[in-house]
Amino acid sequence: MDRRLLVVVALALIVAASALYVLQQGQPRGKATLRIATTTSLDATGLLDALKREFESMYPDINVTWVAVGTGQAIEIAKRGDADLVLTHDRPLEDQFIIEGYGLHAASFAYNDFAVLGPSDDPAGVRGAKSVVEAFRLIAEAGKQGKAVFVSRGDRSGTHLKELRIWKKAGVDVAGQPWYKETGQGMSQTLMVADQLKNAYTLSDRSTYTAFKDKLSLKVVFEGDPELLNIYRATLVNKTRFPWVNYDAAYKFVKFIVSPKGQALIGNYSKGGAKLFVACFGNLAKLGVNDPYEEQQVAWWREQLQEDP
Repeated sequence: MDRRLLVVVALALIVAASALYVLQQGQPRGKATLRIATTTSLDATGLLDALKREFESMYPDINVTWVAVGTGQAIEIAKRGDADLVLTHDRPLEDQFIIEGYGLHAASFAYNDFAVLGPSDDPAGVRGAKSVVEAFRLIAEAGKQGKAVFVSRGDRSGTHLKELRIWKKAGVDVAGQPWYKETGQGMSQTLMVADQLKNAYTLSDRSTYTAFKDKLSLKVVFEGDPELLNIYRATLVNKTRFPWVNYDAAYKFVKFIVSPKGQALIGNYSKGGAKLFVACFGNLAKLGVNDPYEEQQVAWWREQLQEDP
């Protein structure tokens, strides 16, 4: 298994490096390039491809490119001015990105949820948990007894950061634990690794799991806790800080994905007959999220939508 894990990690690193190279290249002749740093789930599920096709049909003079990495890496790319737009799903990191002056006019455009996945026989007894915090404690106890392992992305992605916050709430220090494995890779690769390990659990966004579940033996063993809400947000990179960014193309793309047309595409997008995301522009309050900044930006983007596309 160790050798197979090394192969998966090596291949994923090559793919990520190649994607970043493409993101940094010059624009096609006669076209402007929009460089997006995005979380892996929007890429792996195919949603970003669908958005690209529709957007480029509206704006044939813009070529959309992206690199799909963890949220933390995506934000670091944008902090160097190497992206025009970030699509991520970790609000504390996103808020800091904005507070520090790197990003502006952030808008939440879709959500799904996270789910705890594990073997069908559930040796840790996670299905009986009353909260995701309790579920993680049960996995830790089973891990200490040699009955389970937990496979983490370990890549500073939104999923990884959510997982770490749950461990903290559970009062579990995972550092150095033999039952805690890190892949350092994206969600699809981590799902494959967890699927190959005996009695392995992991945390996944719902959309990536749904897109790959026919290839996996892993099952959803815990879901439904409000703690597992997973919101995706688009943030423009500040053109004042980085004068070379293509702010105009990024603005047009966000305007598209928060428009009725873009929201319908997101909400109706499906794979294998299953819808993967819920469109949510302007509806965070209904999800129990109270964010004054979000309310201001929703109002700002609605003003922009009144203008001609």
